[in-house]
Amino acid sequence: MGEAAAARCGVGLWSACTEPNSERDVHKVIRKQGTALNVPLSHLNIKGLDIPWISPRNWFAWLVKNGLWTHLAGVARSQYDAAGSMWSEFWRRYQNLHPHFGLFDIPNVDLSCCAAFLVHGDEGRTLKRSAIMVTSLQSALGSGYDTKRVGMVNQGALPLKVNYAGHSFTHRFISSALPKTIYEDDPEIFHGVMEEFALSLRSLLFDGVVDPMTNKTYRVAVIAVKGDAPYLVKMGRFYRSYNTTVKRGDERTVPKGVCHRCLAGCIGFPAEEIGTVNPRWLQTQGVRLPWTVTPAVIKHLVHDNTDPSTYFQTDIWHIVHLGFGRSWIASVIALTLEVLPCPNLEAKWDYLTDRYRGWCRRNHKQSHVSSITPYLMSYHDRTGAMGNWSKGMLTTNFMLFLVELLSSLPRDHRNRLELCQKATTWMNELFSCLYRADVFMTKEECEYVFQRGLAFLKAYEALAQSLFREDRPWLFPLYPKTHSFHEQMVTIKTNSDQHNMSINPMVYGCQCDEDTIGRAARLSRRVNVRMVMQRTMQRYLVSAYSVFSKANLLG
Repeated sequence: MGEAAAARCGVGLWSACTEPNSERDVHKVIRKQGTALNVPLSHLNIKGLDIPWISPRNWFAWLVKNGLWTHLAGVARSQYDAAGSMWSEFWRRYQNLHPHFGLFDIPNVDLSCCAAFLVHGDEGRTLKRSAIMVTSLQSALGSGYDTKRVGMVNQGALPLKVNYAGHSFTHRFISSALPKTIYEDDPEIFHGVMEEFALSLRSLLFDGVVDPMTNKTYRVAVIAVKGDAPYLVKMGRFYRSYNTTVKRGDERTVPKGVCHRCLAGCIGFPAEEIGTVNPRWLQTQGVRLPWTVTPAVIKHLVHDNTDPSTYFQTDIWHIVHLGFGRSWIASVIALTLEVLPCPNLEAKWDYLTDRYRGWCRRNHKQSHVSSITPYLMSYHDRTGAMGNWSKGMLTTNFMLFLVELLSSLPRDHRNRLELCQKATTWMNELFSCLYRADVFMTKEECEYVFQRGLAFLKAYEALAQSLFREDRPWLFPLYPKTHSFHEQMVTIKTNSDQHNMSINPMVYGCQCDEDTIGRAARLSRRVNVRMVMQRTMQRYLVSAYSVFSKANLLG
């Protein structure tokens, strides 16, 4: 290249990096060349530990300074008026559903300049299969889903779309990455970080950030914390959760319950009552807080003053695709084995594998598994047919595949397979609707989703009872996640009846967040273990710069 050309294109700086301190030297070059997002990386001191992080205030200030306020509403960079109108409309509808949300008690807040955010966290896999807790922020509004999904006709004034489209790094903003080794023995370290996190978010609401170009003050109000059940338990300091269900029929202690929002699972309020629109636990929503120590986000941030537990939202994708959806599939497959036209059990598993592979080829789907096996389907697992896989997309494939498989099989003498086919179709239709709806579902969409959700639950309950009477209780197990799904369906029905709309549960979905967690975790596996937090965040800013540049979001 020659020295002149190498200096001109920056290769000379890279060649000067030394091997013993390669990571340090590389980041120096990156800073000089400006190929990382220039979001300030600051440090916290929690119980003597130095913890690098990007505060929510620094993140939001960077977004506003770089003209990305409109990006948070899912519109083009120049459409400031449209973004303001969308946030005003969002808060108008949100206030109808949640009139006691603390934001609406604060005087003189311009809601057109206030973005609704959500907090997400989860543990990814870092070095030596240990965990790393990644906490991120995101806007409630975005550009919808990917272009393959055709949305339904929007009947509202503005298309308030969900935040799924595009690379996850462009709309999920990572704040911290904490190795489990630093908080496993002392959970208060994690809660100390969350305390500072909540205080920074509080300042974004009450103080805001001034845009140097327009001189307007922009704010952020967090409407929910979302994530899988273990994360919500940790973040909310719950003493009542999925993990406190009764383990035996002769449990001697008084059951605490299985839900942070109601007393389902307590005496007199069975969580297994899932086939009705008016369950007994419904009257207990919000009557007893699920924590004894107030979580940091509740202490410092605005929330629903009548029921703070609603601040922690469960994820319908985890509930179904990584929850009872697997139990449903494993149980249905166990029933199909009784009618498959094969001479022995081994041939039946081969038959299912061949049918599934053929279905994947015809529908251009990735199979994700090489074969369908007894272990995969928890065959004769007396602890419960849970389904032994951890990929949500495989659940989606199996749910679609089951409809075709069941339609080609002979009927069983109890007509259970016919009910299984109908129920699987209902669940597929439910998610098809959710994946095409906007942030606020119309009354028609609410009714469509609720009817199919409740019909599926009735079928699940009927099959569970029938097989329990046949001394096969491991099929169609009634885990706490069936209650969580039931609660979501009842909420949609209630909001539809009272307000003619409801929030789309996919707003609280975590598919994109799982992608963000996975990418951050991969970065953490490639850095020095002694500086894993610092280096992971630095590499994240480099990766995010590349993604923002490709999406034409920088300058």
